[in-house]
Amino acid sequence: MKRPNILIIYTDQQRADTIGYGGNNLIHTPNLDALAKSGALFENMYVNCPVCMPSRMSMLSGRYPASLRIACNGIPMPKDIPCIHNILKTYGYRTANIGKLHFMNHSDRDHSLPHDDYGFDVLINSDEPGCYNDAYIKWVEKQSPEMLEKCRCTTPPHWTGKPVIKHPRNTNNPYLFEGPEELTHTSFVAEETCNFIKNQDTEPFFCIAGFYAPHTPLNPPRRFVEMYDEEDMPLPIRNNGENFEDTSDRQWQKVKTYYYALISHIDDQVGKIIQILEKTEKLEDTLIIFTSDHGEYLGDHGRIQKCGPEDSSAKVPLIISYPGKVKKTQRYQEITEGVDIAPTVLDYCGIQKPVYMQGQSLKPLMGNKDFTKKESAFIELKVPYTCAYKAIRTKDFLYCINNNGEEYLYDMKTDPGQLNNLSTAPQYTKKLSEMRKKLLERYFSVESQEPLRSALY
Repeated sequence: MKRPNILIIYTDQQRADTIGYGGNNLIHTPNLDALAKSGALFENMYVNCPVCMPSRMSMLSGRYPASLRIACNGIPMPKDIPCIHNILKTYGYRTANIGKLHFMNHSDRDHSLPHDDYGFDVLINSDEPGCYNDAYIKWVEKQSPEMLEKCRCTTPPHWTGKPVIKHPRNTNNPYLFEGPEELTHTSFVAEETCNFIKNQDTEPFFCIAGFYAPHTPLNPPRRFVEMYDEEDMPLPIRNNGENFEDTSDRQWQKVKTYYYALISHIDDQVGKIIQILEKTEKLEDTLIIFTSDHGEYLGDHGRIQKCGPEDSSAKVPLIISYPGKVKKTQRYQEITEGVDIAPTVLDYCGIQKPVYMQGQSLKPLMGNKDFTKKESAFIELKVPYTCAYKAIRTKDFLYCINNNGEEYLYDMKTDPGQLNNLSTAPQYTKKLSEMRKKLLERYFSVESQEPLRSALY
């Protein structure tokens, strides 16, 4: 059989409610809208651990964080855990990751040293947008060395080397990108992805375009900020008294403007990648998946960035397009998880899903064949010896319990913003018991099955 090319467009920290075609009438995403119209939009997609490293490891391996035994940042991906690209290589695929991968820690690493390739044929690695001497900075030096300092950003707070200090990195401190827009990290990822696609002639390819945006720092080029009017932006969803660093309402509107602008910049570059697929006559033979590793609170619940199981943090976009194989303008309400991506890719490639992959293929759903709908998504976080929670998100409820014994229950029918904790409400006692049982059942299904038995006794 002729196997498809695979292109995963993977953003960082992008909420589910940031696609125009998905119902956001303020955001400008014409290319993503067109991509969604050309295939399927999944409107209930949840990551299984809403922080960068475990979410990416889980998605690419098809295994839950509990199975990987990695449910927080700071733990490198073990090299003996097979991912999609490792399997596809054995079937003749040429594999690449361009931009962010984040399988290794980057806060304590010398970025001038080679990065482990993790089995990729091509790895152009850059996990941050301008603060390390990595592939992105080298690309800027080659393109326009006089613009290098304008393309740098402040190092993360836990960086162990010599710090770069320019602008604040917090979500509530947006600023304009100082260099030309063609030199952003987003433009870098798109250009290198286009170059990779143009150079593939015979073998099918598997390519991850690892965009860093719209992760902080919120520093979009001016042109994309000017697409928006700050006064149009809705305020965060929060209870009284919930407000990160007492940020003003007007500042929160600016934050959302800059966040949307970063996504519009991604959208612009996604359009260039699609054009290259068309120009090289590869579009018809390419399965395209667009998604993100987690969301961003943007002030919701008085918080910024991510980590929690609320929709602002754990719910992300998912678009799947494959001309002639995925029907156009399809919308799916079924609960979908990050672990489902790898089995879906293998299914479209005609490759058997390994027994250790815990997700389920979405191909039968899109092909109107027998498909077992999930009752819930499983979401977790565990920082060793520090903090942890387990959560499940059903269609109508979110339930979470942490390692301090604190419980949270939200009724999505009456409280879509997840603001009113009903875990102690007498009228929800039966539902609380039901959700506890569902969580326990799910935990048995997601935990590691290793080590395997080698004999009966």
